[in-house]
Amino acid sequence: MRHTGSRSNPQGMGTLVFMLVGPIVWTVHLTLIYGSQSLLCALNPGEDRSAGNAAIIAIILVATAVCIAAVGFSAARPSFVHALIARADLPADQAGFIVTIMRVLAWLSILAMLYAGLGAVMLPACDQLR
Repeated sequence: MRHTGSRSNPQGMGTLVFMLVGPIVWTVHLTLIYGSQSLLCALNPGEDRSAGNAAIIAIILVATAVCIAAVGFSAARPSFVHALIARADLPADQAGFIVTIMRVLAWLSILAMLYAGLGAVMLPACDQLR
């Protein structure tokens, strides 16, 4: 009997990270938009918040555009992105399944990032944090 519990599979872990690219970037997106919003609102407690609101909206728009572009690129070029992350080609017998799961999660994450960015831009930036 062979014991395989202690061996690691870096290609398998890279494939898992590849499949979760969308949710991982979505997490970064939420951290960027809500972290920067909270920080800028805390640093600008005065009554004139127009400059702070403009900076917050600019950060939200840039973060949303960059994150959506990154996830969209990974969905459009899955072989390249998998090779970059896992440092190996997609397993031939599972490539269709892996890419399909990654693309479904990527498109769901893009939709969530659009909604989070839209909500953060439409609502008052600092009023809900006070």
